Amino acid sequence: MKGKFNALQIGFNNLKNEFSYDPKITWHFFDAETIERVHMHEQIQLLKKDVKAFDLILVEAPHSATIQSILTAFITPYNTVVDHAVWSDVYETYDVYKNNFVYYFNYDDQDERLNKLKAISHSGQYGDKLEPKDITVNPLFKGKVHYFGNKYLVLEDDFGSDFKQVATWKFNAYYEKHRATELWLEFVLEEDVAIEYAFRVTERTSGKLLYTFEVSGAALNEPVYLPYRPDDAHISISLRAKGTGIIKIGAIHRRWSRLEFGEFFMGGKRFSDDKRDEFIYYFHPGDMKPPLNVYFSGYRTAEGFEGFFMMNRFKAPFLLIGDPRIEGGAFYLGTEQYEQGIIDVIQTHLKLLNFSDKDLILSGLSMGSFGALYYGAQLKPSAVIVGKPLVSIGTVAHNIRLLRPTDFGTSLDVLLTNSGDLDKQAIDQLNQKFWQVFEHEDVSDVTFGISYMEDDDYDLYAYDELLKVLSRQHAKVMGRGIAGRHNDDSPTITNWFVNFYNMILQSKFGR
Repeated sequence: MKGKFNALQIGFNNLKNEFSYDPKITWHFFDAETIERVHMHEQIQLLKKDVKAFDLILVEAPHSATIQSILTAFITPYNTVVDHAVWSDVYETYDVYKNNFVYYFNYDDQDERLNKLKAISHSGQYGDKLEPKDITVNPLFKGKVHYFGNKYLVLEDDFGSDFKQVATWKFNAYYEKHRATELWLEFVLEEDVAIEYAFRVTERTSGKLLYTFEVSGAALNEPVYLPYRPDDAHISISLRAKGTGIIKIGAIHRRWSRLEFGEFFMGGKRFSDDKRDEFIYYFHPGDMKPPLNVYFSGYRTAEGFEGFFMMNRFKAPFLLIGDPRIEGGAFYLGTEQYEQGIIDVIQTHLKLLNFSDKDLILSGLSMGSFGALYYGAQLKPSAVIVGKPLVSIGTVAHNIRLLRPTDFGTSLDVLLTNSGDLDKQAIDQLNQKFWQVFEHEDVSDVTFGISYMEDDDYDLYAYDELLKVLSRQHAKVMGRGIAGRHNDDSPTITNWFVNFYNMILQSKFGR
């Protein structure tokens, strides 16, 4: 069954019936009162024949040699949560637990315990957004209003000394049953202005108001979490403001929440800078042997991680990085704080693995290729592997005028966000943001694997321009051209991408 979710409970009260609402959930139970008196080796082997892997393991019994044998057989990164009542230092000291990032499971009462378990007991990931174009400004608002591309709706005025409603979203956010929901609010405030988001939660079928709440002040610095619900609901959202200044209202990101256990996946994390621009990342330790493979996600309108199964097949440690901004990503460009955040995340995980700076491969396809090349020039990994490279992003935006008149308008938003305009000077400025880094860093010791489209209508000369710089530095380049435009023949590009990976893993790391 597609989307099947396998759970294993080691405890005293079988929760199987509590999860009967979803036929995709298969709940297995080991009775903690009897496991010490049965032949667990045979039980484990039988279970292994039935279940390839568990998405969730819940431990509710004190640690013992028997529990250790069960966990050793079934543990995978981030899949194990240990009840706070039986938590012990062993989960922080034994390598098998540390290397798989076992979670401390805390709750205040039994209702919260069960709702938390239900919130994380589902397969897959999902995220979308309410965009600035979905906002309706209060008809009584007399201040200045304009759009900054699809990035912001900008309001400027003296909003008064008390909070007043200035905008509402035309569409409700969907609050799905059997899920917890997370909202991340994008905005920038200038001068002396304060805001407050107001939320109304209503039943989906009847429209009955369930409850309301507001978020303001320091609480806006964190995502808004809405707990598990057994029934579908809608969330209507409005914005209130006071003071004098400028409000730049960005997207509202809506995601299935894994609560404190992760973003999108169990183990997923997020970073946001002072402008509330985000990137998401997920680390998998693999076999803990070099290299660390970093994969930058391509353009994707549905928010979440890309490339998990492909990277997992290499068996090595890997790091997925995604950019959920604007429509489908903003090429991993941002403030100095944002870009340093990406570098810090990569270096932190190299240090966690006790790897050297060269025990690193950066990779990506299409939009992700920019991240791999841009940060690769700064980090100088052992290799950079990309497909459908895009490097002169100003040119990508310029090409929409004649080469792609109805395709990839997001490139214009990236240009506007980073350069403040859409003219030739802005185009050149954005192009140079990449080339000033790439041309002035020594990448002579880096191996580059590049599969590219020979008639790319996004960035036609990307490979040729990269090759000029790399040849001048005597870097090793493995290139493969495929006939077609940017969005043609993705399977062949992906196959070459994987082939380059396997060649480099074997030649440089003996894998």
